[in-house]
Amino acid sequence: MSAVSSQLSMDPIAGYLEKHAEPEAMLAEAFEGSFGHAIEVPAYGETDSLFETLASVPEGPQGDVLIVVVLNARGDSPDEVHEANRVARERIAAVAPVSVVSKTPDIRLFRHPRGRLLLIDRALPGDYLPAGQGIGLARKIGCDLMLCLQAGGRLASPWIHATDADVRLPNDYFGQIGAVDSKATSAALYFFEHRFPEEEDLAEAGRLYEISLRYGTLGLAWAGSPYAYESLGSCLAVTPWAYAAVGGFPRRNSIEDFTIANDLAKIGSIERLAGSSIELEGRISTRVPISTGQTLSKLVGKRGAAAGFELHHPIVFAHLAAWLRVLGAIARRGGDLEAPLQQLPHANPFFRADLLEEALGQMGAFEKVREAIAEPGDEETILRRLHAGFDAFATRRLLDELRDAGLPSIGFREALSEAPFTGLAASTEDDLETLRLFLAEEEKGLSVVPAGIPSVELDRA
Repeated sequence: MSAVSSQLSMDPIAGYLEKHAEPEAMLAEAFEGSFGHAIEVPAYGETDSLFETLASVPEGPQGDVLIVVVLNARGDSPDEVHEANRVARERIAAVAPVSVVSKTPDIRLFRHPRGRLLLIDRALPGDYLPAGQGIGLARKIGCDLMLCLQAGGRLASPWIHATDADVRLPNDYFGQIGAVDSKATSAALYFFEHRFPEEEDLAEAGRLYEISLRYGTLGLAWAGSPYAYESLGSCLAVTPWAYAAVGGFPRRNSIEDFTIANDLAKIGSIERLAGSSIELEGRISTRVPISTGQTLSKLVGKRGAAAGFELHHPIVFAHLAAWLRVLGAIARRGGDLEAPLQQLPHANPFFRADLLEEALGQMGAFEKVREAIAEPGDEETILRRLHAGFDAFATRRLLDELRDAGLPSIGFREALSEAPFTGLAASTEDDLETLRLFLAEEEKGLSVVPAGIPSVELDRA
C-alpha cells in the first residue's frame, strides 16, 4: 500500500489512487516540492503552440504552479508527430532539469517561470501509449498524478486543472476559480473564445463552428437540460472527490472530455465561469477522430460554406423541453409515466408528439425511465435518476433522431433568427464575427446559473 493510501485508507480518493490510477501517479512521491495550483497539458505533435501555452500560464495566487506536460504518441502515430515530439522534448530539455524522477518512463522536473514543469514522456519507443488510446489516457496520467499530490497535502488548490497544448490562458485563470465552492461542485468550465488565423476560409469555418457551439448550448439551456455546457477538455477543472468518483478520464482517443463531463454532471453541479476567456486556436487537425480540428477540416475549402451551413431547427429544442417537463412530472407524481406522456400536445400541428415518442422509444428512453422509478425515493431522488438515465449522450441523440425523423435542420441564419433563445430575431444578416460575439455574450449570461442535474426547486421554477 502506498504512503498516500495508508494515510487515507478509508478515503475514496485513496481508493481510486490505489486501484485505478495510472502508475505514473505514484511517482509524485519521487520528487520534492509543494504547489499552489497544478495543470495538465497533453502534447501530441505540438511545437510552437505548446510553448505559447506554457508561456501563457499565469502566476498562481497560492504559490508555485506545477505544469504537468504529458508528451505522448502511439507506435502507429505519423512520422511528423514523432518529429514534433522530438523537437518539443529537446526544447524543454534546454532548461537544466531540477531532477530526474523516473527513467522508465522518462519523467523529469524542470524550472519554469511560474514554478515547475514536470515532463512525462510517453512518446518514446517502449513507452508509447497503447493502440486505440490517446488523449484520454494522456489526460488521465497527468490528472492522476495531480490527484496524488493533492491527497498527500502537496497541492493547496482543491482543483485539478486540464487544458490543451494550443491555448492561451488568461492572467486570472487560477484566480477565477477561487470563489467556487469545491465541496458542492464537481467541476468548473472556463469560458472560451477561438482565435482565428488570417486565412479567410479557415477563419470563416472557425466562426461557423463556434456559432454552432453557442447555439446548441443556448438551446439546451432554454430547454432546461442539465447538460447545457460545452465540454471542452481545454477548459475544464475538476474537484478531487468528483474526479475519483467518476473514475478519472476515460482512456479513449476521442470525446474523453464529453464523457467525463457527462459523468461529472450526474454527481454534482458544473459551474460556468464568466471571467476572462481561454483563447483556443482554430486550426485544422487530425489528431483525434472527433474534434474541433476535424470539424474545421470538413468546412474549409467548401465553396459557400456559410451559405450551406445548417443548425438544428429550433423546434427540436422545444421537443426536448417537452420531454424534460415530462421527466419532472414523473418525479412529482412519484413514478407515473403514462399520465405525463398524455399531457404532450398531441393535437398541436406545430408539435410532433408522434415523432418525439417514436424517437424516445427507439432510444430505449422509456425503459430507462422504468428503471429509474422502479426503486422508491423522494421527488428529488427520482428526478436525479431520471436525468442520469437521460444524459448528455441521450440528449444529443434525441436531437439528431428528431432531425432525421422529420424535423430537418435549417440554414444557420434562419435558425438564429427563429430560435427563441438566441436574442437575435431579425439581426442575423450581420457578419459572422458580430454574430459570434453576440452569441458568446448571450452564453456568458448563463454563467450565473450552475449546470448540473437540477434540484426540485429549479425544476418547478
